Amino acid sequence: MHLHNWESLCKPKALGGLGFRDLKIFNQALLAKQIWRLHTRPNTLTHAILKAKHFKNSSVLEAFRGYDPSYSWRSLWGLKSLLLDGLKWRVGTGVNIRVWLDSWLPRKPSTAVPVHDSHFDPELRVADLIDADCGEWRMDVLQSLFSEHDRKLIL
Repeated sequence: MHLHNWESLCKPKALGGLGFRDLKIFNQALLAKQIWRLHTRPNTLTHAILKAKHFKNSSVLEAFRGYDPSYSWRSLWGLKSLLLDGLKWRVGTGVNIRVWLDSWLPRKPSTAVPVHDSHFDPELRVADLIDADCGEWRMDVLQSLFSEHDRKLIL
């Protein structure tokens, strides 16, 4: 048997001539990429149309499925969780990050948020946990709001 024939037998077969091995996963990746484009390019016509119909009062990442959505919106919305699984905030100044609602702690699953009691301020920002003068965490605030496990993750 020639080496060339042996190599062709061992290589997994691709679907079609473009090298796509799993069309379902490829389709999911394309849909997730479209959601990311909607999120990062709010000045496009597509964003304006979908926002007017499906997420008037929120961002595309916070949108609900809604009642009787179109096939295209159902497809995009269904893959939103796949995209959110891979997203995490980088703290920086923390002014845009909501402490209790946004994924910003380094843990699995990546969508996990800090543990809180039933009385929490949904608008509390990570910037409120940082001393702006020296750029360090405000330890008194961290100790009053977070469990020991979450404090370790934050620090």
